[in-house]
Amino acid sequence: MIIRRKKSYYQSIFIISILLLTLISLGATSAQAWDNCPFGEINESYPGTCGRYIDTDQDNICDLSQLPPAVRAQAENNENTDTTQNEQAASSANTSSSSARIQYYFIPIAALLFILYTLTYMLSKKKKIKRIQHRKTWNVLLLITFLVSSIFGIILALLISYEIRLSFYSDLLFWHVEFGIAMAMISFFHIGWHWNYYKRILQKKQETT
Repeated sequence: MIIRRKKSYYQSIFIISILLLTLISLGATSAQAWDNCPFGEINESYPGTCGRYIDTDQDNICDLSQLPPAVRAQAENNENTDTTQNEQAASSANTSSSSARIQYYFIPIAALLFILYTLTYMLSKKKKIKRIQHRKTWNVLLLITFLVSSIFGIILALLISYEIRLSFYSDLLFWHVEFGIAMAMISFFHIGWHWNYYKRILQKKQETT
């Protein structure tokens, strides 16, 4: 019986981890888009200064360093217009540029974690798994997300500080943020477990002041 419970516990950790990684990986392709150069280059010509050079429209300029084709075409058509029209074109370009940047998946990640947490919580309430197994599962996931997010954050800080250019910079930033979102959500679950503890600390501070 004990061996079976341990087996089901490790299986639950494995399944939850796979689901979390699968959801995060669905957005990996969004880490690369028009006007999204991680080094701030503008109209960078071939072959580029990093390994992320990409030229889908074959104009010998890196897509990550220029606006989308539709925005550029609109700007060219408006070159001979008056100042007001030029300002409107610039505003439109800024809007299109911001929409092309990296998209992060806060709501899907938060929703999935909430559903999975509710599932393991209900299983512990119905005594399908032990309460300690429920908490251990989320402590392990908190540790995993913390380690991945923090390690990637340190690497990004070193790259920026020493101006090191790597081809996977944007992907590294994407995963750092996604795992950071997951870590923050799981930490809220952890705070909920120990809410009375934190409440007593705050009450003691108020009494001393």
